[in-house]
Amino acid sequence: MASIRAFYRAYRNKVSNKLWGVVRVPAVGPKKGYALLSYLVSPFTQTPRERHTDPHASYWECAEIAKLLSLRGYEVDVIDWRDERFVPKKPYALCIDIQRNLERLAPLLPQRCTKVFHLVSSYPEFQNSAEGRRLDDLKRRRGVSLPAHRRERVSLAPRFADHIEGFGNRTVHATYARFAKKIAPIRESVAQEFDFPASKDFETAKRSFLWFGGGGAVHKGLDLVLEAFAQMPDLRLHVVGPVHKEAEFMKEYARELALPNVTLYERPRFDGRGRMTVGDRLFSEVAGRCGAIVYLSCSEGTSGAVVQAMHAGLYPIITPETGIYEDAPAAVIEQPTVEAVVTAIRSFSALPAAEAERLGRTAWSYAKATYSKDQFTKTYSAFLDTIQLP
Repeated sequence: MASIRAFYRAYRNKVSNKLWGVVRVPAVGPKKGYALLSYLVSPFTQTPRERHTDPHASYWECAEIAKLLSLRGYEVDVIDWRDERFVPKKPYALCIDIQRNLERLAPLLPQRCTKVFHLVSSYPEFQNSAEGRRLDDLKRRRGVSLPAHRRERVSLAPRFADHIEGFGNRTVHATYARFAKKIAPIRESVAQEFDFPASKDFETAKRSFLWFGGGGAVHKGLDLVLEAFAQMPDLRLHVVGPVHKEAEFMKEYARELALPNVTLYERPRFDGRGRMTVGDRLFSEVAGRCGAIVYLSCSEGTSGAVVQAMHAGLYPIITPETGIYEDAPAAVIEQPTVEAVVTAIRSFSALPAAEAERLGRTAWSYAKATYSKDQFTKTYSAFLDTIQLP
């Protein structure tokens, strides 16, 4: 019976989304009111036989927010965060938005509606400037101009929020300082957890490194990492991400990507058995060859890639802008340059195997305790229970 109801809700939401761009999650128990969630629609249109192949944590997080609201007695309407046509007509008690819709929706919502901005990235103005500086640095180093891939439309949505909550560390939260509002910290979840790879050969693994990220290779520092490993042919780099989709980057870095110590994989996917894979290999198998992740993003919320790598037992070599908490075990490169990357990589590879294993286990333990689905639910529940709802 539960399965039949799940199929019915999914197909009803498929139709509702197609016709009106909105899906509905019913309240559990007596209904207190209505909530509007501007995030992702797809988690609510899937039947029990369907699943996302993209392992990005946002699909689960969006569904979890709706579930937490439902459990508190709210019927939840969900729209896509990019929807610029939806007009609210219900007496919403709460509206949660992840990016820019709140600026448009705020004047259309009831006066007593509590408005929440869910922070998933650095402020767009900061992000656009940071990526621009990385591209300018690349042009100075190599004389080539590549296009920006992670530009965001600047929005004043946080100004209209009664509350701001979300991901990131002090570096990320500081990009929203102009709005002079307290930010309630929410802990990032993770797509898949792993046991610590106790049988890993750390004498070998400490000489192999992972770069793992989404779109925007220069934004996420892959250019610096490739140039660094071109100077270290005795060390290995495994690159996991959609780099093939950036033709200009692939052309400019064709020589580095073809080096014998560099291996390029596809972006990760969930297979039919729910396992995270990269091409025909398990992600855990690729991560198992490495001792550390090197990820030099110039702007994030909290990097899901770094969190996932830490869950696989990899020590993070990162920038502050990745959004990983300051107390996390990590090697932090404040000013990323090719020379700084070479120094950090050489330092890790020179560690005794036992120390490399200790650092990997420490990172894994920290991730297990700090970044998980349970921690996301705990911190988001605490936030909802502290705000004043009509």
